[in-house]
Amino acid sequence: MTRFTLNAAMEYAANDDIEAWIHLFLNGEGDNVGLSEGLKMKRRYWLGPIEINISYLERVVGPESNMEYVEDENLWNHNINQISDRIESGWDVPPLIAENREGFLSVRDGNHRLGALQKLNKEKCYVVIWDDSSVENILKAVQKKNKM
Repeated sequence: MTRFTLNAAMEYAANDDIEAWIHLFLNGEGDNVGLSEGLKMKRRYWLGPIEINISYLERVVGPESNMEYVEDENLWNHNINQISDRIESGWDVPPLIAENREGFLSVRDGNHRLGALQKLNKEKCYVVIWDDSSVENILKAVQKKNKM
């Protein structure tokens, strides 16, 4: 059985198969079949899991009105509190999944995990990033953020 943890993702990445882990995760505990199916529609280039500053990531889910996917504030807070408890109990948090969008790292899966990490004042997290053109584009985006 595949473990949906950072360590498991690292093992898949070490075997140059992070994309397989992504789809297993999204179709399992990640509960994001739609993203998995969308990712399969064309070739993607992957980097990670890598540890980066949380400030580099952009959430697309949350109670804020400017979010791509607005969630009820009570539901958001309930989910964030549950995930925060798991993190504080030593959960091996699966990496977030982000898309490089012209230098912006848009979190496409893991917005609740990111919200919980922010609530806990964590500065860094692990993420797997994809780009439709090349790994070099991802590296440029991350390097650009590191210089900021």
